[in-house]
Amino acid sequence: MARGKSSGSGGSGSGGGGDNHSPRNAQMESIRSHTRLPTSLQQSAPLQGVRPPKSLSLSSIPDKKLRSNLSRDALSTLRARSHATQADTYLYQGPVGEEAGQLEAEGEMERTARLTQGEIKDAVGLEAASKSFSLDLSGGRGGVGLGPYRSAYSPNGRQLLLAGRAGHLASFDWQAGKLNCEIQVKETVRDATWLHNSSFFAAAQKKHVFIYDSAGAEVHRLKEHVDVHRLEFLRYHFLLCSVGGGGWLKYHDTSTGQMVAQHRTKLGACDTLAQNPLTAVLHLGHGNGTVTLWTPNLPQPALSLLAHRGPVSGVSVSPRDGGREMATSGMEGGIKVWDCRLLGRGPVREWVSRKPANEVQYSQRGLLATAWGTHVSIYDTKAPLSSRAPPGPYMTNNFPQSSPVSLAFCPFEDVLGVGHSRGFDSLLVPGAGEPRFDSMELDPFEGRTARREREVRGLLDKIRPDMISVDPSFLGQVREDATKGGAPREEAGPSGLARAQDGTPYARLGRLERLRLEGKAANDGSDSDEEDNHDEDSNAANVAIPSSGPPPPQKERKKARGKNTSMKRYLRKKRGNVVDQASMQVQAKLQRAREEHEERRERKERMARGEGEEQREPSALDVFAVQKKGRRRR
Repeated sequence: MARGKSSGSGGSGSGGGGDNHSPRNAQMESIRSHTRLPTSLQQSAPLQGVRPPKSLSLSSIPDKKLRSNLSRDALSTLRARSHATQADTYLYQGPVGEEAGQLEAEGEMERTARLTQGEIKDAVGLEAASKSFSLDLSGGRGGVGLGPYRSAYSPNGRQLLLAGRAGHLASFDWQAGKLNCEIQVKETVRDATWLHNSSFFAAAQKKHVFIYDSAGAEVHRLKEHVDVHRLEFLRYHFLLCSVGGGGWLKYHDTSTGQMVAQHRTKLGACDTLAQNPLTAVLHLGHGNGTVTLWTPNLPQPALSLLAHRGPVSGVSVSPRDGGREMATSGMEGGIKVWDCRLLGRGPVREWVSRKPANEVQYSQRGLLATAWGTHVSIYDTKAPLSSRAPPGPYMTNNFPQSSPVSLAFCPFEDVLGVGHSRGFDSLLVPGAGEPRFDSMELDPFEGRTARREREVRGLLDKIRPDMISVDPSFLGQVREDATKGGAPREEAGPSGLARAQDGTPYARLGRLERLRLEGKAANDGSDSDEEDNHDEDSNAANVAIPSSGPPPPQKERKKARGKNTSMKRYLRKKRGNVVDQASMQVQAKLQRAREEHEERRERKERMARGEGEEQREPSALDVFAVQKKGRRRR
């Protein structure tokens, strides 16, 4: 009673600061907890009730300024951790009961796989129902189809690219129904993929790889990529990767036009290629049932896994949970799900489909789509199983008289694109896409200006190819022996490979450090200038012979460094079509020098024959020549 009277005498019963449990204060607290300050204000806004940790003893520091800086750094670390937790909660975690929506069965006898696309379209809104459509590209009853078709969505999920086996290429805004380009290249097209944005796409044609712009105009022809079957683009590294019939894996930098690396797999033709979205490591499936992991800085596979007893027909890595889950399919009919951290323990789940699956693909939320026969089945690999029985399909769809050859989930949409021999179909898959997107990373609604700024920002933040590794935990670490100039050899580990003193594996060491570990190079930090292609006599001459006196000083060899004749000829051909002012001036100067040299040579030949100077007709300019000679005589 006393508190009520005192608050009432203060003016208004709900105002002021006397009652912390008033409706107004509760409303302010709820608004404050669900609102976000601008980034510029977040760095300076103090966290309520947060103090430096007790483990950080600052009282023993006499310097007041240093103590203040350390306290500020500790609070900044806590603030950054709190902001990261909020961002993770906003992007990847929904409220309780409002997770990413999936189909749920009402009873034990009901199965979500029995629902058809027509029933799903009737249950959703008009906008969502319009995203399910079918494109009949078979040419009609008397026509000739251009399929089978392979499909690819742009990184932001706005554009769709279709590539027909018979040379048909088309790109369009599938949500707005606006066609960007449609061309006929009149040769076989095996695969196609988008580059860093929807402005360019690459197509693996019969002999080479071609790059086209959004209008369908040919921009580049990559002659280094021959007989390519599959393409992948590493968006953060600006690397176009290809593998084909020759068994060569090639990395091409699209920002500079240079070939970064090319590795020979030595396992024959390869038709399966996938990338890990976290580490950018490429996963290749081969005909002998092995799956190899490749990086551009290693000439041999970083890891080789015997996954199936038959040829590998499909490989996909889940973008969920940091790319820890990998799915493979083989021609013997098996489908296996692996944990990339524990590949040696075998698959986490495996089952056998009715027919061999020729394609597997993960969605953003971890749903696995498989194409087998004339069917497409979608599995939830995270669903609990009570026994070792194979998981039941989450959804399934049949395509009569056509065989699906490509699967592609649309980013940020519950849509699965299926390319088959008769055209393309878009299926609604509830719970497949990520409902929340970061506009600073990918924006489905970006315009021309935002796309241009994103491209410039991506070039500035481009990651170097040598940063790609199977284990990204080594990034940010400092090697203690980097300044000592050597990596002393230690005893070999259980695998038989020597390691450096700091524990760095043999595969991550450079060439000089490997030679030092093998005892073929000095440990004083000096590099050896001897060539690798010495003959046997020179190698025998370099053998150390015991002697009483000090070894005689060796004369340093002069080696020709630079480009050889064939490389100069190749670069000269590439520069033949480049015309600028400097090159024109140099060419004119060379032409004048050639003419003067030819004139002097002819004059010497005439003098040798005794003909003397050639008589020419007098000219009006001879007067100035005589005056000039007279001045010299004076």
